[in-house]
Amino acid sequence: MLAIPSQETVPDAVVTSTAAQPKKLNAEVVTTLTTAFLKRLGHKGSLKPKRVALEGEVYTVEVETKRFTAVVRIDAAAREIKEYDVQPKSEENAFSFSPKLILIVLVVSALVNAVLYFVFKTLGV
Repeated sequence: MLAIPSQETVPDAVVTSTAAQPKKLNAEVVTTLTTAFLKRLGHKGSLKPKRVALEGEVYTVEVETKRFTAVVRIDAAAREIKEYDVQPKSEENAFSFSPKLILIVLVVSALVNAVLYFVFKTLGV
């Protein structure tokens, strides 16, 4: 059997990158960036991402809480927040029935009913 020597060339210096390549921006990454940014600004509580859109090189992220709606714009190329806007939510319903409010109304109406009953009973009506 004949052995044929291999003529493989090995470069003198191999260039390797030790720096971690940043993760490519997508909807999940920009949503995480946005919620972390809003928490650093002091908006505590639950942040509910509502919408993410890519328009050209700018991601637009909308986040809601009970009291406000935030719109954050992130430059995809520079990976930085370019603009944000925090607005209080507009009340769609002028009056909402919470369980606490219903309980208070029931207690007050029961008290008024009892007081009027005894007032009319003492007056003989």
